[in-house]
Amino acid sequence: MMKKVLSVLSIGLYLMVFTACEESEVKPDPASQDQNPSLDAVAQDIAGLLNEGESFNAFTSILEQQTVGIKLAEVLTRIESNPKEGSSFSNLKASARFYDDKLKTGDAPKVVEIPEVWLYKPEGTTSINKKDVLVAYPPAGKESEWTKVKAYTLDRKVVYLDPNAEPEVPVIVVDNHGFEAFKVEVSYINKQLKEAGFQKKMVSSNSKGRTAATGLETTKLDKIRLNDDEEPWISGSAEVYAVTSGIRNSSNEAEVAVIPMYYLDKDDKDYYPNQVMLFWDDYAYQAANIQLFEKDDNHNYQDMVSMLVKELSALAGTLSGQTWITALGTIGSAIVDALPASFWTNDDDYVDSFYTIEKNRYYTNYYGARGNAKVNMSPYFIPAN
Repeated sequence: MMKKVLSVLSIGLYLMVFTACEESEVKPDPASQDQNPSLDAVAQDIAGLLNEGESFNAFTSILEQQTVGIKLAEVLTRIESNPKEGSSFSNLKASARFYDDKLKTGDAPKVVEIPEVWLYKPEGTTSINKKDVLVAYPPAGKESEWTKVKAYTLDRKVVYLDPNAEPEVPVIVVDNHGFEAFKVEVSYINKQLKEAGFQKKMVSSNSKGRTAATGLETTKLDKIRLNDDEEPWISGSAEVYAVTSGIRNSSNEAEVAVIPMYYLDKDDKDYYPNQVMLFWDDYAYQAANIQLFEKDDNHNYQDMVSMLVKELSALAGTLSGQTWITALGTIGSAIVDALPASFWTNDDDYVDSFYTIEKNRYYTNYYGARGNAKVNMSPYFIPAN
């Protein structure tokens, strides 16, 4: 989540850099080799588009209605424009089409990239002035090593922002590893877990595709609050997901699924998702684990699922002789251990663990093992049609 700290020094640095760059045209920057060149081009084209005709009002009004990122392609289809060949609009359409075509190859890509945009507005901002707006994108590399964020004024002049201090002007952020890419990644992860033998059925967060004679017994997440999740402001809303795990059969084989929690984007805020987390017909015993993680842009989903499969496969021959409750704890620990320290850019990527959640039990103001997440959960029966 975004830090709520903006020091006087940071403000001064921002104003100094902004003023110094105000008269500078965009030139190749040798120090920007660690930046993402594809996002850099898209950011420049967005700046150019917003500086043309009536595009600014149409574009920003769409973003102001969003709580998370929205596909760039969708924004382009919703704004009125009569672009000329080679214009910013045409360039952006071509970029969106390029990434869309990459996902239509049939094979699961190693990296999912979907350009999306969202609007950062300083607290207390009521209206957006065109002259103040910047267009930026997240830097490459580890968050802990970010020292500056490259941004463009609408006339395509470069300014640099502090990644850890919220700017005092509106910023349109473009990213290709955000909310929209996350949705696709979750689908691929569950598909690969199923292919590896760790799911009886393709997982979703609802009852579609599941059948039972009288209905489904589930555990529902009624309320959740995160205490701390300090993301740089440029990273936008967090993409939090749950890894659920349990015992599938008498041999103590693991059943594992990934469930997205798209709504959970800010700390110190109560959410009431009414989201089914555990389907008890997936498990042989009446207890399961729920572990929360935040998606890290610096590691692709293929790395994550490969490490999970490797660690869980190594457990396969060792759990058979254990009691089921011991095996359940071993599986939960393995899910965290599967992702080595090098996977995380900061401690907040691993959010919390709720071990041994029992069927038919209510949980009220219940903290996870790390004390970082607090939940209310309840049994929930879904009758068959």
